[in-house]
Amino acid sequence: MDSLFASFSPFRPHVFVRSRRTPRAVTGLLSGLSLLLAGALFTPGLAHAGPRDDMKVAYDRALADANNLEYDSALSGLNGAIAAAESQGHQADPVLASLYMLRAALTFSAEGRGAKDRILADLQRAVSLNYYVVVPMEMRSDELAGYMQDARRASGATAPQPITLTDPVESCGEDLHFEVLLSVPDGGTAALYWRRASSTGEFEGAEMPAFSNVAEVEISASEHGDESIEYFIYAFDASNNPVANLGLQEQPLVIEQRCAAAAIAPTDGDKDPDVAAAPKEPSSLPRVWINLGLGTGFGLASGQAENTYRQFFPRGSQVYGPAESGCAIARWVAGTRDVKTLTAPELSMAFDAYGAPGTQQQMIQAYDPDACAERHPVSTGFALAPFHIEPEVSFRVGKRVSIGVYSRLQLVTGSSVYRDDPKKDLQTSFTEDIRSPDPQGIRQASRFTWAVGAKFKYFLGKEGKKLRPFIGGFAGGGSARLRVDMGFANDRNGNSVPDNVEIGRDNGLTGSPCYPVWPYNGACGDDLAGGDNALAQQVAQNADSTSRVDTVRIGPVFFGALVGFNYQIAKHFAVFGEAHIGGWLPSQASMLIDLSIGPALTF
Repeated sequence: MDSLFASFSPFRPHVFVRSRRTPRAVTGLLSGLSLLLAGALFTPGLAHAGPRDDMKVAYDRALADANNLEYDSALSGLNGAIAAAESQGHQADPVLASLYMLRAALTFSAEGRGAKDRILADLQRAVSLNYYVVVPMEMRSDELAGYMQDARRASGATAPQPITLTDPVESCGEDLHFEVLLSVPDGGTAALYWRRASSTGEFEGAEMPAFSNVAEVEISASEHGDESIEYFIYAFDASNNPVANLGLQEQPLVIEQRCAAAAIAPTDGDKDPDVAAAPKEPSSLPRVWINLGLGTGFGLASGQAENTYRQFFPRGSQVYGPAESGCAIARWVAGTRDVKTLTAPELSMAFDAYGAPGTQQQMIQAYDPDACAERHPVSTGFALAPFHIEPEVSFRVGKRVSIGVYSRLQLVTGSSVYRDDPKKDLQTSFTEDIRSPDPQGIRQASRFTWAVGAKFKYFLGKEGKKLRPFIGGFAGGGSARLRVDMGFANDRNGNSVPDNVEIGRDNGLTGSPCYPVWPYNGACGDDLAGGDNALAQQVAQNADSTSRVDTVRIGPVFFGALVGFNYQIAKHFAVFGEAHIGGWLPSQASMLIDLSIGPALTF
């Protein structure tokens, strides 16, 4: 039992049970705990939700008005709520007791002892409906407590007795509604534990939310399946100790329901050949959905950035030499081409024309096309996929199942990558971008990504309901992009060094010779404050302080699970929402969660 109790925070006891589905029999034992458990009733088809909600709203509003000393408004609201509840057939509802009690308390606060007769009349009515009706904390006083005792004596009502049941009436396919009146001091709770009688597994626990001292909970028809139910109810004090109960785990009470047994089809030998089988009830779901989803996504990005070459940081921690300067020149010469396509004559000419004097042979020997083509690594972390459009066409293939095809068009990536202008000829680019003290560069945009897939959905909930949740799965092929903050500035002059850490030369490790950072070919021969060193400092000072934002492209295979809802507004129009939780692989494995919502045409 400890494991069952652990997940509930309690309420206050005296237990009274009402069910919308009447049991045939109730068996079990009551444990001898300190507080009485009051009468249990199982009443089929009792519709509490609307009127009860109205009463609760009126109670909360009146209490708020009273706290603001607006007694006339509070009393007016209570009078209207009481009249409405009684006109709707709720004269015996224990929740109504809270309205009478609050009206008495407000009258006492506003008029005092001069209104004693009206106060006692309302309190008598309250305790006759609910013997242990709770007075709100802010309304309590010794004198009002005395009136409550007088009202209990004058009403002729007695404290609740052990549970009694009405003659059960069967009503198949309905929710079971359990209602409990609690007489534990303030701060207690109640909980229901139940299972199908055919089950030998653990009891399921359900906390019973309470208003005043009326606690209630439902077991849906889909959960109990019209089978007989074993159950027990415990009430707890403010310290979470059990103080009263109906039934025990070892000796639960039983609601015997005959619906499931009656619904079992006869065997072939019992069938009446003259009686035709009843036709299957058709599904209330549409046969076709044409959905248009709009949404966003987020996931885990890892691997390599899509547009950013591996950057160089020549400030002592990373040695900058012929290999790095050769890569920088090769990337600049290639522009939008693949670096690996550069020929040996192209490289030799570029190294000779734009490299530091006397370093051509060193760069040729150190040049590695695979290393130069490498993109900057991205450490695994949370990333966004800002906006996508998701059209879909689905067809129902069973009473609750649909299959369909869809596409995912990601139109916005949120990237912000700036580089030198690859459309300029080399000499113009060298002058205006590479050797500029304040390079502007151009933004490198990411195009939209596209993916297609198939999905299936299994619809939950009751037939005929407008709101139908569903679960399912999906799989397909294509690509998506995740937005990644690289953590360093853009490279607007195109030399593969972030502009904000630009430096003219690298002194290398202790004892290593000075080597110029390209394109500052004369930095080793210049004074640190002049020449190419000064030009590099100007680039760093003029650099944009914002971080570079690149993308990680994921795919081309994806699969996962989905959950969502369909709300049928009209015959041919609905709205839907979905959450996709998927894995994308194999080039750069990642998880992506997409959220989409939008309209649907249904037929």
